[in-house]
Amino acid sequence: MPAGSVRGAPIGERRVIDILGSHDHDHAAFEPLADGAAVLGLELDPRYRVLAATLELDPDRDPWGDRDDHRVQLLCSPVSTILASLRRIDTDGTVHLLTFTEEQLIDVVAALDAPVITGPVFGQPEPRPGEWGPRFSMEGRSSAPDGTRMSLRLRLVHDDLHLEVFARFDEIVLKAPDGADLVLPRG
Repeated sequence: MPAGSVRGAPIGERRVIDILGSHDHDHAAFEPLADGAAVLGLELDPRYRVLAATLELDPDRDPWGDRDDHRVQLLCSPVSTILASLRRIDTDGTVHLLTFTEEQLIDVVAALDAPVITGPVFGQPEPRPGEWGPRFSMEGRSSAPDGTRMSLRLRLVHDDLHLEVFARFDEIVLKAPDGADLVLPRG
C-alpha cells in the first residue's frame, strides 16, 4: 500500500465501515490507536473529496493481532473542509508560515519523517482565526452540503517544522496494507 495513496481502488467499490460505533461523535474506539501512530503519508484527492492518511500503528496497540505489517490507511470522506498550517520555528522563536498546495501535501508530510501523533485526533474544533498564524498554508472548502459530521485534527512536529491539519467529513474507512477492509474489534 503506497503511503497516502487513494488511487488504488475506485471510490464506488469502497464499503463504509462504521468503526466509531453508533454515535457519530464517539471517537473513543479509534483514539487509542491513533495516539502514538506514525504518519507515513497524507494525501487529499479533491476530485473524490477523500483525505487519506497512512499510519503505522504502535505494535502494542494494534487490535488486529500479531501481524508483520502494522500499517493502516485511514480514509475520510467526503471532505468538506481542509485547513493546514505549516510553520518553521527558528531557535530564537521566530515563526515562518510556509504555504503549499494540496498536491504538495504528500511531500510536506514526507519532510516531517514519520511524525508521531500525540493527543486527541477526532472531534476537535476547527481552528479559530489567527490560532495557527495570520492565514492558513493551505485551505479548501466545498460548497456541498455533506461532509460535516466528523472532524480530524492532527499536530505533527519534526525538528523546526510544525504541521497542523484540520478536516471535516462524514465517513471513515480503514484499510489493511493489502486493501482489505478493517473493522475494529468490539469490546
